[in-house]
Amino acid sequence: MNPALSTSGLARIREFVGGRSLLAFDIDGTLAPIVARPWDAHIPDELQVRLAALTATRTVAIITGRAIADAKPMLGFSPRYLIGNHGAEGVPGFESASATYARDCSKWLEELRGDNEAWRATPGITLEDKAYSIAFHYRQAQPREAALRLVEERATRLVPLPRLIHGNCVLNLVPREAPHKGDALRALLAHSGCERSFYVGDDVTDEDVFRLKLPAMLSVGIDPEPGSAADLFLPDQGEVIRLLDEVTKMIGR
Repeated sequence: MNPALSTSGLARIREFVGGRSLLAFDIDGTLAPIVARPWDAHIPDELQVRLAALTATRTVAIITGRAIADAKPMLGFSPRYLIGNHGAEGVPGFESASATYARDCSKWLEELRGDNEAWRATPGITLEDKAYSIAFHYRQAQPREAALRLVEERATRLVPLPRLIHGNCVLNLVPREAPHKGDALRALLAHSGCERSFYVGDDVTDEDVFRLKLPAMLSVGIDPEPGSAADLFLPDQGEVIRLLDEVTKMIGR
Protein backbone atom coordinates (compact mmCIF):
# COMPACT_ATOMS: atom_id res chain seq x y z
CA MET A 1 0.00 0.00 0.00
CA ASN A 2 1.56 3.29 -1.11
CA PRO A 3 1.26 6.69 0.60
CA ALA A 4 -1.52 8.71 -1.01
CA LEU A 5 0.60 11.87 -1.08
CA SER A 6 3.64 10.23 -2.67
CA THR A 7 4.43 10.88 -6.33
CA SER A 8 3.05 7.49 -7.35
CA GLY A 9 0.01 7.86 -5.08
CA LEU A 10 -0.91 11.25 -6.51
CA ALA A 11 -0.49 9.90 -10.04
CA ARG A 12 -3.05 7.18 -9.29
CA ILE A 13 -5.46 9.63 -7.67
CA ARG A 14 -5.30 11.86 -10.74
CA GLU A 15 -6.76 9.00 -12.80
CA PHE A 16 -9.86 8.80 -10.57
CA VAL A 17 -10.86 12.41 -9.89
CA GLY A 18 -11.15 13.79 -13.41
CA GLY A 19 -14.28 14.08 -15.53
CA ARG A 20 -17.37 12.25 -14.29
CA SER A 21 -16.04 11.18 -10.90
CA LEU A 22 -17.80 10.40 -7.63
CA LEU A 23 -15.84 11.69 -4.63
CA ALA A 24 -17.00 9.98 -1.42
CA PHE A 25 -15.96 10.48 2.19
CA ASP A 26 -16.61 9.06 5.64
CA ILE A 27 -17.09 11.59 8.49
CA ASP A 28 -15.70 10.45 11.85
CA GLY A 29 -11.96 9.90 11.73
CA THR A 30 -11.86 11.11 8.13
CA LEU A 31 -13.38 14.58 7.83
CA ALA A 32 -13.90 15.04 11.58
CA PRO A 33 -11.21 14.15 14.14
CA ILE A 34 -12.13 11.40 16.60
CA VAL A 35 -13.16 12.86 19.98
CA ALA A 36 -14.04 11.35 23.35
CA ARG A 37 -17.77 12.09 22.95
CA PRO A 38 -19.21 11.52 19.43
CA TRP A 39 -21.69 14.37 19.82
CA ASP A 40 -18.77 16.82 20.19
CA ALA A 41 -17.25 15.94 16.81
CA HIS A 42 -17.12 18.56 14.07
CA ILE A 43 -15.62 19.03 10.61
CA PRO A 44 -13.01 21.83 10.67
CA ASP A 45 -13.90 24.98 8.73
CA GLU A 46 -10.91 24.63 6.42
CA LEU A 47 -12.20 21.23 5.28
CA GLN A 48 -15.76 22.51 4.92
CA VAL A 49 -14.58 25.23 2.51
CA ARG A 50 -12.66 22.77 0.35
CA LEU A 51 -15.52 20.27 0.25
CA ALA A 52 -17.99 23.00 -0.69
CA ALA A 53 -15.73 23.95 -3.61
CA LEU A 54 -15.57 20.32 -4.78
CA THR A 55 -19.37 20.07 -4.91
CA ALA A 56 -19.38 22.77 -7.60
CA THR A 57 -17.54 20.57 -10.11
CA ARG A 58 -17.85 16.97 -8.92
CA THR A 59 -20.46 14.59 -7.54
CA VAL A 60 -19.74 14.43 -3.81
CA ALA A 61 -21.11 11.81 -1.42
CA ILE A 62 -20.87 11.40 2.34
CA ILE A 63 -21.16 7.80 3.56
CA THR A 64 -21.19 7.71 7.35
CA GLY A 65 -22.11 5.51 10.28
CA ARG A 66 -24.07 8.39 11.76
CA ALA A 67 -27.79 8.77 11.19
CA ILE A 68 -28.59 11.29 8.45
CA ALA A 69 -30.37 13.52 10.98
CA ASP A 70 -27.17 13.59 13.05
CA ALA A 71 -24.75 14.02 10.14
CA LYS A 72 -26.55 16.71 8.16
CA PRO A 73 -26.07 19.55 10.71
CA MET A 74 -22.32 18.83 10.67
CA LEU A 75 -22.05 19.69 6.98
CA GLY A 76 -21.43 23.26 5.85
CA PHE A 77 -21.87 22.16 2.24
CA SER A 78 -24.45 20.21 0.25
CA PRO A 79 -23.25 16.86 -1.09
CA ARG A 80 -25.36 15.27 -3.78
CA TYR A 81 -25.67 12.14 -1.64
CA LEU A 82 -25.78 11.74 2.14
CA ILE A 83 -25.83 8.10 3.21
CA GLY A 84 -26.22 7.22 6.89
CA ASN A 85 -26.15 4.22 9.22
CA HIS A 86 -23.23 2.51 7.45
CA GLY A 87 -25.27 2.28 4.25
CA ALA A 88 -28.63 1.34 5.79
CA GLU A 89 -30.14 4.82 5.27
CA GLY A 90 -30.50 6.94 2.16
CA VAL A 91 -29.21 4.57 -0.53
CA PRO A 92 -31.20 5.00 -3.78
CA GLY A 93 -33.24 1.88 -4.47
CA PHE A 94 -33.39 0.66 -0.86
CA GLU A 95 -36.07 3.07 0.40
CA SER A 96 -38.83 0.47 0.67
CA ALA A 97 -36.72 -1.70 2.98
CA SER A 98 -36.07 1.09 5.48
CA ALA A 99 -39.27 0.45 7.44
CA THR A 100 -38.17 -3.14 8.08
CA TYR A 101 -34.77 -2.00 9.34
CA ALA A 102 -36.45 0.50 11.67
CA ARG A 103 -38.79 -2.16 13.09
CA ASP A 104 -35.88 -4.48 13.86
CA CYS A 105 -33.99 -1.69 15.63
CA SER A 106 -37.05 -0.67 17.62
CA LYS A 107 -37.45 -4.24 18.86
CA TRP A 108 -33.78 -4.43 19.88
CA LEU A 109 -34.01 -1.13 21.73
CA GLU A 110 -37.05 -2.26 23.68
CA GLU A 111 -35.09 -5.29 24.91
CA LEU A 112 -31.83 -3.48 25.61
CA ARG A 113 -33.44 -0.70 27.62
CA GLY A 114 -34.85 -3.16 30.16
CA ASP A 115 -34.09 -2.43 33.80
CA ASN A 116 -32.22 -5.71 34.31
CA GLU A 117 -29.81 -5.33 31.39
CA ALA A 118 -26.22 -5.87 32.59
CA TRP A 119 -24.73 -3.22 30.31
CA ARG A 120 -26.81 -0.55 32.08
CA ALA A 121 -24.91 -1.27 35.30
CA THR A 122 -21.53 -0.74 33.61
CA PRO A 123 -20.29 2.87 33.85
CA GLY A 124 -19.14 4.34 30.55
CA ILE A 125 -21.36 2.33 28.19
CA THR A 126 -24.05 4.25 26.32
CA LEU A 127 -26.64 3.07 23.80
CA GLU A 128 -27.41 5.22 20.76
CA ASP A 129 -30.64 4.99 18.76
CA LYS A 130 -29.95 5.79 15.09
CA ALA A 131 -33.37 4.59 13.83
CA TYR A 132 -31.93 2.21 11.20
CA SER A 133 -29.15 0.86 13.41
CA ILE A 134 -28.12 1.13 17.04
CA ALA A 135 -24.70 1.53 18.63
CA PHE A 136 -23.01 0.73 21.92
CA HIS A 137 -20.35 3.33 22.76
CA TYR A 138 -17.78 2.22 25.32
CA ARG A 139 -14.88 4.71 25.05
CA GLN A 140 -15.53 5.90 28.62
CA ALA A 141 -15.77 2.36 30.08
CA GLN A 142 -12.89 0.75 31.98
CA PRO A 143 -11.59 -1.69 31.06
CA ARG A 144 -12.76 -1.24 27.48
CA GLU A 145 -12.05 -4.85 26.54
CA ALA A 146 -14.46 -6.14 29.18
CA ALA A 147 -17.12 -3.63 28.12
CA LEU A 148 -16.80 -4.75 24.51
CA ARG A 149 -17.13 -8.42 25.45
CA LEU A 150 -20.24 -7.62 27.48
CA VAL A 151 -22.07 -5.81 24.67
CA GLU A 152 -20.92 -8.32 22.04
CA GLU A 153 -22.33 -11.20 24.06
CA ARG A 154 -25.61 -9.36 24.60
CA ALA A 155 -25.94 -8.56 20.92
CA THR A 156 -25.66 -12.24 19.98
CA ARG A 157 -28.89 -12.95 21.89
CA LEU A 158 -31.02 -10.44 20.01
CA VAL A 159 -33.73 -11.58 17.59
CA PRO A 160 -33.42 -11.13 14.69
CA LEU A 161 -29.66 -11.46 14.96
CA PRO A 162 -27.94 -8.19 13.98
CA ARG A 163 -24.82 -7.76 11.89
CA LEU A 164 -22.09 -6.49 14.22
CA ILE A 165 -19.80 -3.75 12.92
CA HIS A 166 -16.85 -2.82 15.11
CA GLY A 167 -15.65 0.76 15.06
CA ASN A 168 -13.46 3.06 17.14
CA CYS A 169 -14.71 2.19 20.66
CA VAL A 170 -18.18 1.53 19.29
CA LEU A 171 -20.12 -1.63 18.44
CA ASN A 172 -22.75 -1.06 15.76
CA LEU A 173 -25.80 -3.33 15.46
CA VAL A 174 -27.25 -3.25 11.95
CA PRO A 175 -30.05 -5.33 10.37
CA ARG A 176 -28.38 -8.16 8.48
CA GLU A 177 -30.25 -7.44 5.23
CA ALA A 178 -29.32 -3.74 5.21
CA PRO A 179 -26.76 -2.54 2.66
CA HIS A 180 -23.27 -1.77 3.96
CA LYS A 181 -20.94 1.03 2.87
CA GLY A 182 -19.62 -1.00 -0.05
CA ASP A 183 -23.15 -1.68 -1.30
CA ALA A 184 -23.88 2.04 -0.92
CA LEU A 185 -20.90 3.13 -2.99
CA ARG A 186 -21.70 0.64 -5.74
CA ALA A 187 -25.32 1.88 -5.82
CA LEU A 188 -24.21 5.52 -5.96
CA LEU A 189 -21.88 4.83 -8.88
CA ALA A 190 -24.80 3.35 -10.82
CA HIS A 191 -27.32 6.00 -9.77
CA SER A 192 -25.05 8.98 -10.46
CA GLY A 193 -23.83 7.81 -13.84
CA CYS A 194 -20.26 8.54 -12.78
CA GLU A 195 -17.52 6.60 -14.53
CA ARG A 196 -15.19 6.25 -11.55
CA SER A 197 -15.06 6.84 -7.80
CA PHE A 198 -12.60 7.98 -5.16
CA TYR A 199 -13.28 7.06 -1.53
CA VAL A 200 -11.60 8.13 1.71
CA GLY A 201 -12.31 6.38 5.03
CA ASP A 202 -10.58 5.43 8.24
CA ASP A 203 -11.77 2.33 10.07
CA VAL A 204 -13.20 -1.18 10.00
CA THR A 205 -16.58 -0.03 8.67
CA ASP A 206 -14.85 1.40 5.58
CA GLU A 207 -13.26 -1.93 4.71
CA ASP A 208 -16.56 -2.89 3.06
CA VAL A 209 -15.72 -0.22 0.50
CA PHE A 210 -12.00 -0.97 0.33
CA ARG A 211 -12.67 -4.66 -0.37
CA LEU A 212 -14.77 -3.91 -3.45
CA LYS A 213 -11.64 -3.54 -5.56
CA LEU A 214 -13.66 -2.22 -8.48
CA PRO A 215 -11.62 -1.23 -11.54
CA ALA A 216 -13.48 2.09 -11.45
CA MET A 217 -12.68 2.83 -7.79
CA LEU A 218 -9.65 4.01 -5.82
CA SER A 219 -9.64 4.07 -2.02
CA VAL A 220 -7.57 5.82 0.63
CA GLY A 221 -7.40 4.53 4.21
CA ILE A 222 -6.39 6.80 7.08
CA ASP A 223 -3.89 5.16 9.44
CA PRO A 224 -5.16 1.75 8.29
CA GLU A 225 -4.76 -1.46 10.25
CA PRO A 226 -2.34 -4.11 8.94
CA GLY A 227 -4.08 -6.09 6.24
CA SER A 228 -6.39 -3.26 5.20
CA ALA A 229 -7.73 -3.55 1.65
CA ALA A 230 -7.32 0.19 0.99
CA ASP A 231 -5.37 1.06 -2.17
CA LEU A 232 -3.47 4.02 -0.66
CA PHE A 233 -3.04 5.45 2.81
CA LEU A 234 -2.65 8.65 4.80
CA PRO A 235 -0.72 8.43 8.09
CA ASP A 236 -3.29 10.45 10.06
CA GLN A 237 -6.51 12.46 9.79
CA GLY A 238 -4.61 15.75 9.77
CA GLU A 239 -3.36 14.96 6.26
CA VAL A 240 -6.86 15.02 4.74
CA ILE A 241 -6.63 18.75 4.12
CA ARG A 242 -3.46 18.25 2.06
CA LEU A 243 -5.18 15.47 0.13
CA LEU A 244 -8.14 17.73 -0.70
CA ASP A 245 -5.78 20.49 -1.80
CA GLU A 246 -4.06 18.08 -4.18
CA VAL A 247 -7.39 16.85 -5.55
CA THR A 248 -8.55 20.44 -6.05
CA LYS A 249 -5.38 21.25 -8.00
CA MET A 250 -5.87 18.18 -10.20
CA ILE A 251 -9.44 19.18 -11.01
CA GLY A 252 -8.45 22.76 -11.77
CA ARG A 253 -5.91 21.79 -14.40
